Amino acid sequence: MSPTTDCNPKVEIPSGPAERLAAQLASMLPEAAVVQVRLQGPRTLWPHLGLTVLSAGGRTLRVPRAKALTIARWIIRSFPHARWAASGGHTFDLRTAELRGLEA
Repeated sequence: MSPTTDCNPKVEIPSGPAERLAAQLASMLPEAAVVQVRLQGPRTLWPHLGLTVLSAGGRTLRVPRAKALTIARWIIRSFPHARWAASGGHTFDLRTAELRGLEA
């Protein structure tokens, strides 16, 4: 056993795709806790990606449009089984890497 084995702590690598996505989004959005994604924005009648980023305290965080669209697409493509068109949207929790339907 080498004396340097305890010097390098092991970094925990997320195992599944949802965990990897949550880790990547958490690094892109450091204050974010929850990301809400909708196929229809709140002010449009036609399909249009809508993204809302919330902090742990429930405060809405501002995200530039290009970054918001990219993140929304990543989440939708990571969870194709989520029936996006039939639902009002979904919430992706960055702390637990769980996707839930949006509560009304």
